[in-house]
Amino acid sequence: MMNIHLLKKTFYKTLFPPKFGNEKIQSLYHFVAENDSNIEHWEVGGLLSEFIDIIKDFQENDIQYFFERISLWNSYYLVIISDKFLENHVRSVIKYDLGLIYAKIFLLYEDADSYYLIDNLEIAITMYQSKIDKATLIDLMHKIELLYYKKLITKQQHDYHLTFINSLNP
Repeated sequence: MMNIHLLKKTFYKTLFPPKFGNEKIQSLYHFVAENDSNIEHWEVGGLLSEFIDIIKDFQENDIQYFFERISLWNSYYLVIISDKFLENHVRSVIKYDLGLIYAKIFLLYEDADSYYLIDNLEIAITMYQSKIDKATLIDLMHKIELLYYKKLITKQQHDYHLTFINSLNP
């Protein structure tokens, strides 16, 4: 069944892209919007390097601003960004914990589409050797429970990810 509200929201964002009050976030948004049709061809020395150049200088306040304005993002763009966090070259260049950021995007991502991000949650956290705080771990467990309750993930996915999250307890 088509969600008219989601369709209207996507259409509006396409015609009237959001204006961010943070130059780095605005730059990231424009870059992803301009290059969303060829994400499988983002390579080192090309678009992947441009992506890294945009995010490598993010400070804590930029990341906080990103999350404060996450509702302005097209959900597909969030999937693209999260997917690129899993690139080894990104991991080797970026100094902050993208696994934790991936987990927080997963938590704030629209409920109906979170299954796009769940399969790589463990990879992102493990890849960056993320230090996930207790509150975020609890939120992750609740999100996985919600996805299972809404029948967006299988019992096997539910059990596997809960076991993984429980193994992260600090």
